[in-house]
Amino acid sequence: MGVIDGGRHTALIANNSHPIDISHPIDAGSDLKSSPWASIVLKPTMSVDLSHLKFSHPAKKIKALNVGPIPQRIFDGMKKYEEAVRGYNFPTFERKIGTRPQTLILGHRPLDAQTMQVFRMPADTSSTELQRLTYFDTGAGVSIRAFCPIIGEDWRGRWRAGGALMVMDVDGKENFQLWRYWEDSESEQPFPHVHDELENKPGVGRFERITNDNFKHQWPVVSESNKLFAFSSNRENGKDFLVYLTKLIDSKTGASADSSPLTLPSNLVTPVTGEDEAARWSTESISIDDRYMLLTKSRSSAFVQLYLVNISGSEPATPELITLPDTTENEEETAFENATFSRDPANPHTIFLVTNAYGNFSSVIKYDIHTRSVLHITTPGPSLRALRPISWETAQLQATKESIIFRANVDGWQQLYVMPLAGPHKDIVIEVRLDWEGGSILYSTNAVNGKPNELALKLTSYRSSAYIAHLDMSTALEHVEKDEDGLAFLSVQPTTHRQAAAALPEFRTLRPTLMRFKSFDGLEVPFFYYHPNERKSAVPFTIQIHGGPEGQSTSQSRIPIHGYLLNELGCAVIYPNVRGSSGYGKKYMAADSVEKREDSVQDIGALLEHIKNTMGNELDSSRAAVMGGSYGGYMVYACLVNFSAQLACGVANFGIGHWPSFLENTADHRRDFRRRKYGDERVPEVRAMLERISPINNADKITIPLSIAHGENDTRIPVGEAIRMYEIVSKKVHVELMVCEKEGHGFKQKSVIEFTNAAKLRFLERFLFSKSGADE
Repeated sequence: MGVIDGGRHTALIANNSHPIDISHPIDAGSDLKSSPWASIVLKPTMSVDLSHLKFSHPAKKIKALNVGPIPQRIFDGMKKYEEAVRGYNFPTFERKIGTRPQTLILGHRPLDAQTMQVFRMPADTSSTELQRLTYFDTGAGVSIRAFCPIIGEDWRGRWRAGGALMVMDVDGKENFQLWRYWEDSESEQPFPHVHDELENKPGVGRFERITNDNFKHQWPVVSESNKLFAFSSNRENGKDFLVYLTKLIDSKTGASADSSPLTLPSNLVTPVTGEDEAARWSTESISIDDRYMLLTKSRSSAFVQLYLVNISGSEPATPELITLPDTTENEEETAFENATFSRDPANPHTIFLVTNAYGNFSSVIKYDIHTRSVLHITTPGPSLRALRPISWETAQLQATKESIIFRANVDGWQQLYVMPLAGPHKDIVIEVRLDWEGGSILYSTNAVNGKPNELALKLTSYRSSAYIAHLDMSTALEHVEKDEDGLAFLSVQPTTHRQAAAALPEFRTLRPTLMRFKSFDGLEVPFFYYHPNERKSAVPFTIQIHGGPEGQSTSQSRIPIHGYLLNELGCAVIYPNVRGSSGYGKKYMAADSVEKREDSVQDIGALLEHIKNTMGNELDSSRAAVMGGSYGGYMVYACLVNFSAQLACGVANFGIGHWPSFLENTADHRRDFRRRKYGDERVPEVRAMLERISPINNADKITIPLSIAHGENDTRIPVGEAIRMYEIVSKKVHVELMVCEKEGHGFKQKSVIEFTNAAKLRFLERFLFSKSGADE
């Protein structure tokens, strides 16, 4: 699971058999000093002196320079757009206990809440019940990275039933800690107050912090047996992410039920190797007989190795590298992901996984660890004889006793597939055609509760924010058809959960148009295009560049500013997927690596030329702006350096201004991972290249206004990058700077998001549109 520099506003609620990294924060709003988090002291990656800057404080948690008054009409006008993205985050089934009805966990921000919270809802789609579980109010950018339901554990000397294991950060610095969530009503008797317990009134649930240190814990996996819990942490040295394994049952911690601190015993599965390069180990799957674990070791987004480790002894064995037979690709250009053991007791050690070891695309294969044989399920290429070749990236593979389920990313739209492992459709890959407008599909199976064909879907489109639906695959598989090419498909209408249904917005939504242009070297670059008046007249436009760079703008890119630009300002919006984006194969993703970094910048230059030469009747080339966050923020800076004469202004969120200082000051555990993509600044010739292309060293070429926003606690791209850009560029042109307190990489507090959004729109009104009315 690679770290992406992009500033996506996502939350992570994990399937307990295989965590899924989506990122929408579950966070909150009061002053930290009076909160239960006040005892936590975390060391920032890089200390930045801001005392010489004369900030104004136009809103809570905002330090600003050059940001003038924002008309109330913008805040008022944005309300409906901001409310429209209050969707429901990825659902996961709770482990069923006794006769309690089946329930799901999901994330959602209530209408009157400062931040997103965790909720429970019945699996019954006709129910209207939605129970709020968390009441966090910490005054910081808190986020939950994983919520893994369990049957229970005996860490405090007696059985504590139900609930979940969580990974949670408190202030945006991404030093995620492990937490235990439970409800006393599930156990035989209530637990007294425990050490490091979080106040959650009036919620019925309780939270105990299991770890309390300056390190980062993530990527949790709970075994289907509920006996084992695995996670990764850099607690050995602050740099290497290693895998730890602990018991949920018969744990022998020695702790009692009272408030004494809990020390959780764990076995180190992946010992420190002493390598110069930081290790990034994570758990992919635990076999249903608790005999083996599948691990990945990530060197970069493009180079991820797969390992098998025997855990049946008193201590885990040494992880063994899995080498697939007859691969066609260079090892350092091969990645393994979504590796999962079969859930079939008759074949517990068969592996299903996604890999690009046999070509340009990540494809689904089946691997037997004993015979070392491979069955290609979706790998394109006639010689491989795949069951159903798919020449697109596949992802989110999940295995149940009955089937495997995965999705394909088809030019930014996602398609769902199922392959039954038994019955009349055994080993037939079937496309599941959902009756909806299309967009993003995420899902969770209820296999851990003995219902492998029951799915909870999260559906997001250009029309509506995420909603939750139910799909019974058993019923759907009774209606398999074949298309004109003889390929199997089924058409199905999922049943929407009433209490988590799609709320169609009260404003106009536009379906994106997928287009392409040829870049400077002939490479075709795709982009999603939204025009406010059916392309009938030339209008101003923004080019919004995603982070990553291994990210992708898709058919359902929906941020509040998007709708306001289209409907209130009559502005077109363009989302390009420049080289380096994911979704188009590994060759495309590698086309911007190291010395080719500025080729992605030149893609934007080619897009501007394409618009000028071929789209003049619908887009006004004299009024163009670039916007982006994280790596997209770097792209904004670089575009202003290279194309100021062709642009009106730029808006950058938490962007990279100086490559060497970014690499030297990003979090220790991220540095080597990023060097493989961006270049190693310790190598003289590489450092010279990075210095040459760094926007800070070319800031004198920026001749148009710039807006910058950055989180004060950002450990990925420290806020010093924003301060330096402001101080240099503001000597010549108008620059606005917002430093957001208690925020990290990506803004999570509702009030911070609302203010920065309004400030960006005010900036665009002044410098992209006519100044008439700008001072209202």
